[in-house]
Amino acid sequence: MAFGDRLQEIRRRNGLTQEQFAEALNVSRQAVSKWESSRGYPEIEKILYICNRYQVRPDELFADEVMLHAAAPRNDPPPEGNLHSALSGFCSNLSPKNKWLGLGVLAGVGFLSVLIALCLKGGTTNMEAIIWIAAIILFGVMEGLTAGLTSIWFVLGGVAGLIADVCGAPIWLQVVLFFVVSIVSLIATRPLVRKFAAKNTVATNADRVLGATARVTEEIDNTVPAGAVYVDGKTWSARSETGALIPVDAMVRVKRMEGVRLFVEEAE
Repeated sequence: MAFGDRLQEIRRRNGLTQEQFAEALNVSRQAVSKWESSRGYPEIEKILYICNRYQVRPDELFADEVMLHAAAPRNDPPPEGNLHSALSGFCSNLSPKNKWLGLGVLAGVGFLSVLIALCLKGGTTNMEAIIWIAAIILFGVMEGLTAGLTSIWFVLGGVAGLIADVCGAPIWLQVVLFFVVSIVSLIATRPLVRKFAAKNTVATNADRVLGATARVTEEIDNTVPAGAVYVDGKTWSARSETGALIPVDAMVRVKRMEGVRLFVEEAE
């Protein structure tokens, strides 16, 4: 049975006309007629409301639209529980950008370690300064390529190591300062990192309805259960936060949300 026929069957089974069904969904009668003639589909919020309000599963609504095939049994051997398989699984889950970033960090740390080792084995005095300048440039270029606050702390640590070298500090103290300054910089800039990571966060429709005042369009009775409210231009399935019966046309305040269902209490 196609989606339109299934939707029409649900509406008639609940004794609703197209006008009544459209009013419950806060749409026009023409929209319901279009859906029932399989010339379009409702928005996802409407589909979820229909499934919740009229006790129907999404796969029943779209039985003919989505062909379900049973997955053929596979005889793959169980994964080996060794380090190689664990590392392979970890790397396969990384995005290409993160893979290149990880390789860059490893290469930078390895390069820096080799230069430090050369100094400890008797490199020239100028070699230490070259190490820190190379580290500053390397981590700076990596930060510029990623622009994600991933290696800027190592740049600051490299500057600290370079200053220590200019002041004549031993190589071990330079290395200690490099790690200390890098770690302190990371801890000090954590609020900035969180702000940078959350700068693209956009409030959703659900965020706007929380705390808003709504009008009851269908009596809210938790014992049935049944109930609906109209808020922010949409009709939502609703339940009483306190369990009290709330009549039609009463004004309520949205307290919280679970899935697509709002929990409300009568407004004072």
